[in-house]
Amino acid sequence: MNFVEQVCATSSGGFDLAEDVIGAIQHCAQWQNQDDWTSDIKFMMVLTDAPAHGLTPKDSILANNADSYAARHPEGLTTQSAVTSLLSKDIDLFYCSFNPLATKRTEDELSAHFKTHPDNTAEHSVTPIPMVPADSVVTSSSSMAGGYGRHIIFVLDESGSMSCDWSGVVNAYNQYIAKRKQSQSDSDLVSVVQFDSSARTSVKLQPLSAAPTDLSYHGGGTAFYPAAMHARKLATETPTTHTPAIIFMSDGQAGDASHAAAEFSALNGHVYRTKRSQLELHVIAFGSGANQSQLQQIASASGNGRVHASSSTAELASVFVDIAATSNVATFLETEIAKRITEAVSDKLSLEYFGS
Repeated sequence: MNFVEQVCATSSGGFDLAEDVIGAIQHCAQWQNQDDWTSDIKFMMVLTDAPAHGLTPKDSILANNADSYAARHPEGLTTQSAVTSLLSKDIDLFYCSFNPLATKRTEDELSAHFKTHPDNTAEHSVTPIPMVPADSVVTSSSSMAGGYGRHIIFVLDESGSMSCDWSGVVNAYNQYIAKRKQSQSDSDLVSVVQFDSSARTSVKLQPLSAAPTDLSYHGGGTAFYPAAMHARKLATETPTTHTPAIIFMSDGQAGDASHAAAEFSALNGHVYRTKRSQLELHVIAFGSGANQSQLQQIASASGNGRVHASSSTAELASVFVDIAATSNVATFLETEIAKRITEAVSDKLSLEYFGS
């Protein structure tokens, strides 16, 4: 468990969406320690939300950084060589996918090689275990097959009252980016709207890997409506491969909050019509001067809106990281992962090894 925790703490996406699934299978199948692969019952369990290199879905060309090795595995490995390694040890394969649409080609090709391999006299096979319904994945790594990734639109208050805290705001923004990279969300797009009494778009539709680490500061009064208009425009320019999500942060109040709420409500209607889901809208009240009722009004523009509170830049960074880690998949895992794996493995063992 210490090893697993260490890997999870330092993981990163590798800057493309496909992963070295074939290399992982081959590496494990070739373990040579004394007690490796000596049991009468042998199976390998792959847990992933990404396709193997060279096997991204046909429409993944629309996604940023889909596959750095689309033509050839860097070590020349293939699904056939991976299956050969598995069969040499009489290993069955369980393929647990957190994005079945993205991994289907990988599963199908591995299965085909199992079925046609001349050494598979014992009829070993791949058992797919879809960890989520194929149409339910709307998070980043799922971007290769329908739900696609997030277009995160930061809407950040840079009014005069934020002058002493702006460096902390930028740090919180960078921690969000780092968390998304760690969770292998390289398909995300990033935009930033900064506002005081007016608004400006300082970052527009940048891939996560190219998002700037520094955001300049202006200072001035506070108005929400111009920022909401900029955010709505950016959101409506979101590629069909992505779903917009808004992170709105302010430490103050404005006379046009109701107009801003109406703008976000119109955006929510647009998102619902195009994505059949409500707008992900996070509204952050920063410091004691933030008008909670106005910010709640903005959050209420979407049924998926939520107000967060932070009294310091340290708390703000924590809120940003928590938002970055939010995903439908994670919620699903808490209740379903053990059940699905246990049922699939039990059925396989009962049928093929115990004949019941």
